[in-house]
Amino acid sequence: MSGGTAAALTVVRVARGCPAPDETELRAAIARDRERLRLPPEQYARDVTVAGPYAVTVDGQELDEYVVWER
Repeated sequence: MSGGTAAALTVVRVARGCPAPDETELRAAIARDRERLRLPPEQYARDVTVAGPYAVTVDGQELDEYVVWER
């Protein structure tokens, strides 16, 4: 995949019933994912798409999960 077409995808979880992450938190999560993937930082802001919340339970904790990706 060339650098121009690469996109990051990540999952953000918050305690069930808490407010959804704001755009700053979502973009920070995408930036961390780009770093983990060793992709260069974006020179311009891409559109961010969010799916969720999805109710999940992890280690007994009830969470709302959001899937976030850039395009």
